[in-house]
Amino acid sequence: MADGGATTTGGYPGFPGKIGRIREESEPHWPPPLRPRPGAPNIVIVFMDDMGWGDIGCYGSEIATPNIDGLAQRGLRFNHYTTHPICSPARAALLTGRNAHSVATGWLANNNPGFPGYFGDIPLDAPTIAETLRAAGYATVMVGKWHNSTNGVAPNQTWPTYRGFDRFYGFLEGETSYFFPARLVYNNIVAPIDEYPPGYYATDDWMDKALGFLTEIRNQNPAQPFFLYVANNAVHGPLQAKEADLATYRGRYDAGWDALRAARLERQRALGIVPAGTQLSERDPLVPAWDDVPAEHKALFARHMETYAAMLDCADQNFGRLVAFLARLGELDNTIIVFSSDNGGTNSAGPGGNIHFNRRFAGLPALPTAVDTDRRDWIGSGRASAVYPMGWAQVSNAPFPSYKTYTGGGGRRVSFIISWPDKMKDGGAIRTQFAHVIDVMPTLLDLAGAQPLETSHGRPAKPMQGNSLAPVLHDATAPAPRTEQYYECWANRAYYRDGWVAVSLQKRGEAVDFDNWTLHAHAEDFSESIDLRRQHPQKLQELVEAFDRAAWENMVYPLDNRTPTQKFNELPPHQRPAAGGSRRRFLPGSQTVHRGVVTPLVADRNFTISVRIRHGAGDQGVLVAIGDVTGGLVLYIEDGQLRLTYNGFGEFHSLLGPPVGAGAHVAALDYEARGGRRGRGRLMLDDVHGDWAELSPTLMNGMHEGLDIGLDRRAPVDWDLRERHGVFRYGGTIEEVVIESGPFAPDSPYGKA
Repeated sequence: MADGGATTTGGYPGFPGKIGRIREESEPHWPPPLRPRPGAPNIVIVFMDDMGWGDIGCYGSEIATPNIDGLAQRGLRFNHYTTHPICSPARAALLTGRNAHSVATGWLANNNPGFPGYFGDIPLDAPTIAETLRAAGYATVMVGKWHNSTNGVAPNQTWPTYRGFDRFYGFLEGETSYFFPARLVYNNIVAPIDEYPPGYYATDDWMDKALGFLTEIRNQNPAQPFFLYVANNAVHGPLQAKEADLATYRGRYDAGWDALRAARLERQRALGIVPAGTQLSERDPLVPAWDDVPAEHKALFARHMETYAAMLDCADQNFGRLVAFLARLGELDNTIIVFSSDNGGTNSAGPGGNIHFNRRFAGLPALPTAVDTDRRDWIGSGRASAVYPMGWAQVSNAPFPSYKTYTGGGGRRVSFIISWPDKMKDGGAIRTQFAHVIDVMPTLLDLAGAQPLETSHGRPAKPMQGNSLAPVLHDATAPAPRTEQYYECWANRAYYRDGWVAVSLQKRGEAVDFDNWTLHAHAEDFSESIDLRRQHPQKLQELVEAFDRAAWENMVYPLDNRTPTQKFNELPPHQRPAAGGSRRRFLPGSQTVHRGVVTPLVADRNFTISVRIRHGAGDQGVLVAIGDVTGGLVLYIEDGQLRLTYNGFGEFHSLLGPPVGAGAHVAALDYEARGGRRGRGRLMLDDVHGDWAELSPTLMNGMHEGLDIGLDRRAPVDWDLRERHGVFRYGGTIEEVVIESGPFAPDSPYGKA
């Protein structure tokens, strides 16, 4: 029907322009683009992992950190900045400006015990700094370690790109190899990496990608400010470093931890980062005097700290690359840079350290020190999952007592540096005002002129609990914007108020002691070494009561002081493996199946892994691999025979199976968990099976990698096999892999989780 020419006034709902039937009768309208305020600064956070208060040069260390020290000369150092003393909670607090328990992250993200303060995923009504800055017109970039998602298997609303980051490159869990990172994620996909190039090292890779992302942003838009979050996993275990960096520190720690710790305190006094009268806290009773350490152990222990220092040196080199890039852009002076750590140095490997530290996550005791001594040269390489002895952690945390996961000074007090040359003119100065990790986000928003979000993901936004430090940054005499703060981690507790701190530390696996508080006064005891509870019982009671109120307000309760095995192996009911067994089929042609999918199928239980193949004469290679250098198994064909290497978290076993001729076959490993973490296995080819042989201990958590089909990607289960064949791709055809899980061992902690 022809148009009669009549016009109808009106338009489209919500469109402010005018709409007619033709362009000449219409008026266009363009929504104004999102623009940050003129001159808005770039913002960079460089976050270290498990780095102690005294580990960088400008806080008294002997480790070479000239680039970080240069940041301190351009900016400000805080000597009373605190954090939540373990990674996931510290990162959640940093990203949200809210207490960790109040955003459901009172413990590690991948261990959900089923209580509101510990669910593990930052709730959607707690907007992150990335979401807030993106809404203010910033480009947002993250590289490195996330560790704030309970579901690392498939993309979901907890992943970085769903929580405000335009670009993400890194890993989602708590730790990974530096030479062979497991399951790197690029935005929302698992990066298709089968093997890394020679010379690869994760700390370098994070900075390569960060600088690439920033270059991309500048090429697209020369004026848009950016927010960059460099979430290093250095210097978290496994202790692994490049040989060139290791060479710098060979022999530097032969004097031992007592001498190195005392020397750090002297430098701290000289720098003015601690008051002149500061004393070292007493050496932990579990840490032997260095003079009492046997000579063969001294060489082993020193190798750990040489590696730790080399890792931090490498992180500093990469920080220098970032600073040089910003200077080349001409934007260094208008970039706010924050440098800090998630928590202090760790005592988790005990007095002797541990080359095969991931045995702890698998619920296994450490191997004898003699084994570590024989394998000393593995430390620093990709072959070991080493963590240093706790004597070095006392050096890292000097002058404070205690460690990561503990609420004493060594766990919760970390270095903090902030620089903004355009606006902060007191370069090189030290601020003594109290501050906490939740103050970082409100400070950066304040400095950038960005408003906190009122809504988040369709819900009213939780208000931030942090306070801006901006007044302190501009005025050395300004009062601290915060005067009190609670702390809790693994049932350890503390409460700070107006220069006083009460601390309660627990013994793992024992009933929580609600009455073992100590009391410290910072005005006379910077290192928290003097217990004043008997002199000031009323002050102690005041702080204990304040902790209890804050604990209820922030969802800290219930306290959980179970052992590492109990905590690390707990799963919600819907994620627990079927106790009676199950059958799972896996197909070749995908990236590594996530460890969280595979581990429950083989953890401390009977299982059979069957691989259906079409084999040609001369074909060889890996059929299936589970795990990596930390622990696992690899089933392969080499020189015409079916073979197995079983890595029981540093205890190695090999099986030789039947010869494999050309044709269709089913190759299998049959495994029996016998209790007490003992197990045995046999190889089968079709109807032919070998004899049972010892394969102990049973597998459990602690592996970084999951399931590979047709090759052993990235970190190998069998180091010598990798030396011979690389990732060792199978030359024949794999039709499917089937894992049939049977009953758990009678005493299995996994089955009872």
